[in-house]
Amino acid sequence: MQKLITVVLLIIFVHSYSQNNPGKRLSISDFEDWKTIKDQRISDDGKIVVYEMNPQKGDGTLFINKIENQNSDTIPRGKNAMISSDNNTVVFKIAPPEQVVRKAKKKKVKKEEMPMDSVGIYHALNGNMVKYARCQKFVLPEEGGEWVALLLKPAEVKDTIKSDEKKKKKKKEVKQVETDLLMYHTKTGDTLNYKHVTEFVFSKNGEQALFISQTKDTSHTFSEVRLFDTKRKVSQTVYKSIGWADKIALDDGGANYAFLFSTDTIKEKEYKLFHGTIKGSAPAEVVSSKTDGMPDGWAPSINGKVYFSEDGNKLFFGNAPIPEPEKEDSLLAEEKPKLDIWNWKDIKLQSQQKVELKTEKKRTYLAAYHVHTAEFVQLADKEVNSVRLIQKGNGDIALGTDRSNYQRSSSWTGKRSGDHYLINVRSGDRSLILKEKSWVRISPAGEYVIWYNPQDRSYYSMATKNNNTDTVSLTKLLPVKFYNELNDRPQEPSPYGIAGWTKDDKFVLIYDRYDIWKIDPSGKKAAVSLTNGFGRLNKIRLRYVRLDREEEFIPSSSPMLLKAFHEETMSAGFFNARINKPAEPLLLMMEDYMFSNPVKSKGADKIMWTKENVGTFPNIWYSDRDFNSSLQISNANPQQKEFVWPTVKLVEWNSFSGEKLKGMLYKPENFDPDKKYPVVVYYYERRSQSLHRHYQPAPSRSTINRTFYTSNDYLVFVPDITYRTGYPGQSAYNSVVSGVSYLITTFPFVDKDRIGLQGQSWGGYQTAYIITQTDMFAAAMGGAVVSNMISAYGGIRWGTGLSRMFQYEHQQSRIGGTLWEKPLLYMENSPLFYAPKVNTPILMMHNDKDDAVPWYQGIEFFVALRRLNKPVWMLNYNGEPHNLKGTSWANRIDLSTRMFQFFNHYLKGEPMPGWMESGVPAIEKGKNLGY
Repeated sequence: MQKLITVVLLIIFVHSYSQNNPGKRLSISDFEDWKTIKDQRISDDGKIVVYEMNPQKGDGTLFINKIENQNSDTIPRGKNAMISSDNNTVVFKIAPPEQVVRKAKKKKVKKEEMPMDSVGIYHALNGNMVKYARCQKFVLPEEGGEWVALLLKPAEVKDTIKSDEKKKKKKKEVKQVETDLLMYHTKTGDTLNYKHVTEFVFSKNGEQALFISQTKDTSHTFSEVRLFDTKRKVSQTVYKSIGWADKIALDDGGANYAFLFSTDTIKEKEYKLFHGTIKGSAPAEVVSSKTDGMPDGWAPSINGKVYFSEDGNKLFFGNAPIPEPEKEDSLLAEEKPKLDIWNWKDIKLQSQQKVELKTEKKRTYLAAYHVHTAEFVQLADKEVNSVRLIQKGNGDIALGTDRSNYQRSSSWTGKRSGDHYLINVRSGDRSLILKEKSWVRISPAGEYVIWYNPQDRSYYSMATKNNNTDTVSLTKLLPVKFYNELNDRPQEPSPYGIAGWTKDDKFVLIYDRYDIWKIDPSGKKAAVSLTNGFGRLNKIRLRYVRLDREEEFIPSSSPMLLKAFHEETMSAGFFNARINKPAEPLLLMMEDYMFSNPVKSKGADKIMWTKENVGTFPNIWYSDRDFNSSLQISNANPQQKEFVWPTVKLVEWNSFSGEKLKGMLYKPENFDPDKKYPVVVYYYERRSQSLHRHYQPAPSRSTINRTFYTSNDYLVFVPDITYRTGYPGQSAYNSVVSGVSYLITTFPFVDKDRIGLQGQSWGGYQTAYIITQTDMFAAAMGGAVVSNMISAYGGIRWGTGLSRMFQYEHQQSRIGGTLWEKPLLYMENSPLFYAPKVNTPILMMHNDKDDAVPWYQGIEFFVALRRLNKPVWMLNYNGEPHNLKGTSWANRIDLSTRMFQFFNHYLKGEPMPGWMESGVPAIEKGKNLGY
């Protein structure tokens, strides 16, 4: 009897424990095994899906799923997979084992001797696979999938020459280009090998391949351009000469080819453009520095891309000033001054010029060679340096943009305004059509230019033919707004954008906040709501999903797939609509998930997509185009069921100004309503639209991991923040503190004495500001804190080299004026000036290579609080940018550990770790972590 009672009590205890403790808590050591999915691809016939599943640290796996028999093959360390257009072959790289790479790094192996990727060629019909070692890259033709081209680095042959023989032969030694091109036939397994190949390319139809081989003797470099016929399996040399060939190109049909060639022996080579035809003429020089119409001192550039229009009638390439040979310098490095000269007349700041220096050195300007008329046309120049072609290069007009007149003022306006030109691709003639506009598009067929005018917040169009400069108002008189209605920055709101165009540019489809409008760009026909106002009536945002990767026009013969998002419930899904029949869209699916944009197979009515919510990892799903017969393909993290996971609830409250706000409250799934929980409050701006986003356990780059903290018995609260121009700090206080007050008064399980704040960048600024205004928080963590808006205003965003002025005047910092116009607002919104009021312990992270917020901002706040004897710590990860790099595993684990220890001490009463108690002196750096 006693034994029976014991068993019953044990059963009751186990049942009670399992009810209240559905799993174990996540630890930081669990992060590395949590997997992610990337590089999903679907075959053209929709019968094969491939994807990588990679742990956050360690070796990943490539999965090859055959849908019809639901079989799956796995390739350890497979990556970068591609599927042949005949659906029979999967080609991928195979990374060396991580431990092998680590061992080589520990031995300080030279970069060129590090373990290399292999390549695998998998035959889908029988599951057989062949491998080749030391693969640099592989290419498959877009169509005609019987061949794979592999660029291999041959294994180095051991040197058996005796030392005395080496001395004799030293002068004759010539280093060859050690790369081989292996052409692999997927149906037979036959291979053809070509030595010393530097570059290769397939035509789109897969019937031709073009490649360059380079060889050297004691005094010359020889370049050989060879053409490979994939049907006949033979190659022929089409050009061979002393010199350097580069930048080969084939047109889609395999009828024309081109390349650059130079006979210069110096580093700064001058190139010429060569063109040839497969069945006709041998390659001949067609454009050089001496060609009529070429700007003085310019020539075809090695830094530009060489490519044909889709129809093969035009050959596009980049021209640039001929590089000047480097002159021998008679001065030593220490004999030359090293400085940057900042001039007030500079169009770009020196800091921006330095960031863009490599790009500018390699900048090229688009030009065209007309194949059938043998005419050269320069399309772009140093002013109009951006040229947008249409119809995959087939069109005879293009849109050019000159931003030079507004580049200097963009330092403080933040605008990307430009003057826009119509360019005749045949003649190069250009005509100015619009001045000082930022959102300008040319229609796919080139019939219209459309732009958004921020002054009256509406769209306009202009016909491109017959030098027509008449403008047509497209949306000004319509009863809805076509710009961001929630904009709370001191700048003109941006437009919602366009979905695309119907065939021959007859209609343009423009988004309002919820619906899609079908609008005649000529203005002759009345605009109609394609979705019949359904989105606005139901507060559902509808957006077009482009399933055809090569689509130029939205087809009218088939339904449009629309992605949907409900602004109130945050649910999402898909609808069908038709261009030719404005009506309420047809519901396909609407659920409490977030969905990715589906990817459609090229030749079948099959799609793959992901769905996620707080408890559902975004695995890959497969279905037909209307989401019937859905099949889950991947299962990335089955171990999730072993752990305590979060649930999330949407909450609403009124801010101190009476505005209704939303936020998200995360709770552990073993939540006990009779228990008091510590809370970490995380924020940025509006975040409630991410209610159904999945946050997998991962080491931090700058912010808390909601899943990890919730699993460890925290509540996480994420409030939306809205802003009033001139008062960003007070706006943050108004939103965050009102939301936290709502939690405290509404939910008895919230421990009001154990609430912390956490934010990064803009969130870090708001953290610092809020703790100067209230003592209600037990601890705060802020990353990349802007503490002094006065000094930050004159700072530089080092990642771009741009001045930070525009941020404060017009964008996120929302002051709405210059420092000299509104000095008191800059001071009022700066936490530094209220440092004596801070009583909340704060941990900061500010890295010395921060490319967005100057890291002296963190130092200013730290030294002020330190002097005032306020508890403050700052983490500086050496050489790290604004957020820790994704590849910085050790630093991310360290940040996660220290942030967790910080909150555990102040919000859970755990002992203070050594790094907080006594610090880590510089002399112990790298030896003592102080955990």
